[in-house]
Amino acid sequence: MRLGLLGCGSVAHWIHGPAIRGIPGATLVGAADPDPRARARVARALGTPVCERAEDLLARSDIDAVVICVPTYLHADLAIAAAASGKHLYLEKPLATTLADARAVIEAVSRAGVTAAVGFNRRLHPLFEQARRLLASGAIGRVSGVQAAFCEPAPAGGLPDWKRRRSSGGGALLDLASHHVDHLRWTLGEEIAAASASIRSDSSEHDSARLELETESGVSVQGYFSFRGGLADHLEFVGERGTLRVDRHSAELSVRVARRRGYGTRRRWVAPSPATLAWRLERLWRPAADPSYRRSLRAFIECCRGGPAGPTASLADGLRSLEVVLAAEEAAAGGRVAPVERRETGACASC
Repeated sequence: MRLGLLGCGSVAHWIHGPAIRGIPGATLVGAADPDPRARARVARALGTPVCERAEDLLARSDIDAVVICVPTYLHADLAIAAAASGKHLYLEKPLATTLADARAVIEAVSRAGVTAAVGFNRRLHPLFEQARRLLASGAIGRVSGVQAAFCEPAPAGGLPDWKRRRSSGGGALLDLASHHVDHLRWTLGEEIAAASASIRSDSSEHDSARLELETESGVSVQGYFSFRGGLADHLEFVGERGTLRVDRHSAELSVRVARRRGYGTRRRWVAPSPATLAWRLERLWRPAADPSYRRSLRAFIECCRGGPAGPTASLADGLRSLEVVLAAEEAAAGGRVAPVERRETGACASC
């Protein structure tokens, strides 16, 4: 499959471009970005033709699909343009900054009849995949609570300008918590029913947030998301018979259950899955390696070819995550708990 990149920023340069080149049967044939420095960097690193205007890339007949990795406030416009040009599209999360824009994307993709996916790549991370299987098997019994944290520290003034304002796609809830919201829905297999939050704006708008969620079955979730906290990305599930913690940065999955004798807990040994083991070995020479981006793009490409959607996040999933974030922001503004209202998604319920 022939792919193009819309956006030549850090994500395209370091992650999506190299990932596409590592997928059998996928070819990166072009990219577009208005920033001349970004264009030059991607052209050098990936050896692909780069143009200034997205519409020029979308007009090419030798491109089957595009990967959209631009600032969030541009997601909706470029996704709609890609669909109108007949291109399949892989859209980096979040789906949009507003519900109106999210709905417009879904309607445009439905009209065009193209395949679309949202880049919630944690679904295809080996460690998180294994955690989901363990929970489904009843390793810790019925889950009643979740503790989570996702922090990506940035120096004062170090965030790009668009990430410093919520209206253009910044904010810890929209940019960071949206990942965990999707993963909780996927892992627990149920929707979020209510949300509350408190939000701080220290160095930039909405740069830290405490989030509380409740699922339809009553699972209680507490999370902390920040551009000011130390690097973190973990979830700990509390079940009736033990706890399961998954930590992306330590490459570790741990299950703790009650001791056989006496008070306290013991660690239950869990053999790493083949995919997790391969990832740990890769980290020996590439400490920052994260195969979930490549695996997520590969799943999207297979879906474009008529294969099953599998775990790939759909536009409907993107809408669900956005609805939770918006409900949390509304709750924070009003100092209350807000119900999460779900909208129908029409024909785009799956990849």
